[in-house]
Amino acid sequence: MNRCTSFPILTFGAFCATSAVATAADQTIYAAPDRSVVFVGGVGYTWLKGNELFYDDEGNVVSKLIWETDAPVLTTSLKAEVWNNWTISANAVFGFPGNSHMEDYDWSDLAPSFAEGDWSHRSIHPDTDLVHYINFDIAAGRDFAINDATTINLHGGFKYTNVKWNAFGGPYTYSKYAFRDSVGNFPDRQLGSSYEQRYPGLFLGAEAATTLGNWTLSGLLRSGFTVDASDVDHHWVRGLRFEADLDTVPFISVGAKTGYQMTDRASFFLAGNFDKYFHEKGDRAVYDIATGKRGTEEFVAGIDFYALTLSASFKLTF
Repeated sequence: MNRCTSFPILTFGAFCATSAVATAADQTIYAAPDRSVVFVGGVGYTWLKGNELFYDDEGNVVSKLIWETDAPVLTTSLKAEVWNNWTISANAVFGFPGNSHMEDYDWSDLAPSFAEGDWSHRSIHPDTDLVHYINFDIAAGRDFAINDATTINLHGGFKYTNVKWNAFGGPYTYSKYAFRDSVGNFPDRQLGSSYEQRYPGLFLGAEAATTLGNWTLSGLLRSGFTVDASDVDHHWVRGLRFEADLDTVPFISVGAKTGYQMTDRASFFLAGNFDKYFHEKGDRAVYDIATGKRGTEEFVAGIDFYALTLSASFKLTF
């Protein structure tokens, strides 16, 4: 059974940052004449980082894989006022292949210590592909008018993040008979590892917007926890598959957006959004890919994930 980590429900009082839909760059936003329904589509750029760790019985890190990507994204969203200031919104971000990189570190019995620089095995994989990145959320909330210029939307909802990479080839330094005595390269385009993280979760949030002349400032702050976080790691060369089950992982989403009203129907925005799934530990199952399950270890796996998106967008009202 995994340890559940409590996470404080966010305090609504700060001037928030923008909704996840603000992660689009060069967006075009289409609104109904009464502005009760808004459709959004656009593109942007994101930076992703996922960490995968394994621990021994004493809590020392014995393996660490670092997966990183910077890539373009496609975004879509819908927001509707369904009744008397009550709203429903949905947002989705889809990643495309960009620049990815993976590094794999291990600390075996030949390592002098468990210090970060004392690894016994290391492989570097500059030939790494982002297979997919999906960030989706749906929320229900209510708008509250603070004054003629400022509105706050309090809401809650469901969020799902899924990211997967493939790592190929690359140089390695291993410790076979002595410390770092084996150096070589995996064959080009040989699939070494495939790694996927899944984060379904629930959140509460606050989104605020205020108008200052032709300028609009808006923001979003969300906080929540996953309900069944997990990961899957295929080590193809070794013929092993690792599956971790972490259940509850706290996460936070923060963003900011500033816009300028150019005409009655057109605005320009600059925005940024940051998602963080905090590091947590859970159980790990090990499978022999050819023959089946090999064993289960409790509380030895750890994961975390970060995503940062910067954007520029246009809003066109019809």
